[in-house]
Amino acid sequence: MESAKLDPRLLPVKNGLIVSCQVPDDTAINTPEFIAAQALTVLQAGAAGIRAQGISNVKAISAITQVPIIGLVKRYDDTSPVYITPSVSDVIELEKAGATIVAIDATGRLRPGGQTLQEFITQVRLESNVLLLADVDSVESALEAEELGCDAVATTLSGYTDVPVAGLPNIDLIAEISKRVSVPVIAEGGFSQPISVAEAFTAGALSVCIGTAITNPYLLTKQFISAIN
Repeated sequence: MESAKLDPRLLPVKNGLIVSCQVPDDTAINTPEFIAAQALTVLQAGAAGIRAQGISNVKAISAITQVPIIGLVKRYDDTSPVYITPSVSDVIELEKAGATIVAIDATGRLRPGGQTLQEFITQVRLESNVLLLADVDSVESALEAEELGCDAVATTLSGYTDVPVAGLPNIDLIAEISKRVSVPVIAEGGFSQPISVAEAFTAGALSVCIGTAITNPYLLTKQFISAIN
């Protein structure tokens, strides 16, 4: 359906490209200075927004640009499969750092401590009105996220849970979610070819987010090395 709940702060990314500026933790380029420079570079090329992981990285990017920033924190806990912004304190810190919208795992899986998504969002709303982007893996999780008050949904976690997928990018999921929710849909996951970006917009995406194919030289180099060995 036509997105009827587009917050004005997300208008700059409508029909545009969001670039995920994230790199592996143990690489030399994993510094706020590099991530900020990387963000400026893709913005110079025409990107409309940035997705970034980590408080210091979001803060560094927000200091040098006014484009929308999707902020998140990856935090791993053996007690829960949820690692994208699992705690309320992460949301608050990302907002303070300058995130326009905060990405959260909205797959319905329990967070650390057994906290449900509904409990998590309820607690967030007691402390903040920051925009929330629901990273989902299915139509069902997208519908629940909208019902719980998330401001947009992204297909980020398609293929990363036990919900089966035929392949990535999951254009069919983008199309189905776009038909069923009224909040904006951001297509993300497995995009490496311009034709797939065009297909995502045709399927109803507000914008498309690309990461590894643009900003991860470590993994890209590994792919080429694999052809040699």
